[in-house]
Amino acid sequence: MADLNRMDRTWLCSVVFMDIVQYSSQSVELQIRWKTRFNGYLTQAIGDVPETERVILDTGDGAAVCFLGAPEAAMFAALQLRGAFVTDEREQSPGLRVRIGVNLGPVKLVRDINGALNAIGDGINAGQRIMSFSEPNNILVSQSFFEVVSRLSDDFKPLFQLKGVEKDKHVREHTVYHLVPPGTTERRPPEPAVEEPPVYSMPEVTVVKSSGDRHAPRNGSMLWVAGGVAVLALGAAGAWHFYPSAVPAPAAVVNATEPPPSPAPAPKITKARVEIAPAAKPEPALPDPSPTAKAAYDEATSLLDQHKPIKAARRFDDALHADPNYVDAYVGRAQVRRALTQYELSLEDCNAVIRIKPSDPRGYNCRGYGYELLKQYEPALRDFNKAIGMNPSFAQAYAGRGSAYIEMQQYDRAVQDYNQALRLRPMNAAFHLRRAAAYVALKDYAKAIQDDTEAIRLQPDDLKAYTARASAEELSGDTAAAAADRRHVRQSRAQK
Repeated sequence: MADLNRMDRTWLCSVVFMDIVQYSSQSVELQIRWKTRFNGYLTQAIGDVPETERVILDTGDGAAVCFLGAPEAAMFAALQLRGAFVTDEREQSPGLRVRIGVNLGPVKLVRDINGALNAIGDGINAGQRIMSFSEPNNILVSQSFFEVVSRLSDDFKPLFQLKGVEKDKHVREHTVYHLVPPGTTERRPPEPAVEEPPVYSMPEVTVVKSSGDRHAPRNGSMLWVAGGVAVLALGAAGAWHFYPSAVPAPAAVVNATEPPPSPAPAPKITKARVEIAPAAKPEPALPDPSPTAKAAYDEATSLLDQHKPIKAARRFDDALHADPNYVDAYVGRAQVRRALTQYELSLEDCNAVIRIKPSDPRGYNCRGYGYELLKQYEPALRDFNKAIGMNPSFAQAYAGRGSAYIEMQQYDRAVQDYNQALRLRPMNAAFHLRRAAAYVALKDYAKAIQDDTEAIRLQPDDLKAYTARASAEELSGDTAAAAADRRHVRQSRAQK
């Protein structure tokens, strides 16, 4: 994006447009509090998007962000923002309620009266219209955005639900879709039928074992597939490869070894009907850790960064003794225990995170790593899937699942997961090295060398990257380059 400041071209941008509900009717004091929190959430949501790939427009009672790079970055940011606003509304008084609209369309970059970068064009205007149709703390997206992003990955398809056709004040029609967080328990009323594929108004997706009768009757709410698995064709399906409920899907084969855990108690299948258990109650907020616990935790993380796991484990113990519900300390101690090869003990810490804060995807990601190290790949995949379903921008979970796929020799799937992890964290050298290993297994040595080279650029002192590149170069037939990399490794070690 070196030509970001060029004003003589049209950009095809993904625009996230946000508007704080009832902002103008509040006191200036409350407006300042709301806008401060809003800005903080926005900064976090776009923190991993390079500044050269985004343009932020302050609209006073909200903001618009033009994403000039990967369109899925706009989706991840919108989902993260919605989660922050929902939490804020629940925990703050009065809480933020924000309408969110996402559009893919053309914009021109211009300079405003103060010389700051601005954007104009139908991409912005339509994004504002899409936002105006949204309910507070919900996301609507345009047809153009849906058509592009839903085709990038099967994991993305279930996140979209057709809402219908809306008319703006200029009598312009917009086909809009709900962007629904994976695993959500919210339910939407039926939408009017349109000529687009109809929406079936039902609760969230749940996968359950059938009686094994593959010839069981089908109706509008149930899809019987191979392997003795019934998929309820409803709601958001998380990150698993199922057809989205907005489109009536034909029978498909679903891997029965990877059923996603339901966010609510599982339904009971009877011959006559599907009984849906009531949704779980909102999770209570945890109090802040005590000063003693926080001090012990901070020291433990510092020791962990210094590669002193035994001392770090003791200080994590101290933090949890002071505060038995300190979720971050359980996550940290699990990491230490994995470093000490205490995999079973690490699983206990991960289970504690899930028990104390079931909405935190780190618990499932943490447990997925533990299972992976124990070579229990099927439960590892289920937990990584759950973590991704709860937070589709969780790069570490994609990377963890990719590592599990490598161990299972499913290298194509591993590459797909590392691709996604690197879209989210393009500066992560470890992700490049892991994807390079998958490419080597696929005998795509040129791409492996490219990833190893990028890892070296990001971390020039990482000798593992030089060793990995040397292996890939040798396999590709470039023995001279391999010898040079191995010579560099020997010389660097001798200097230490």
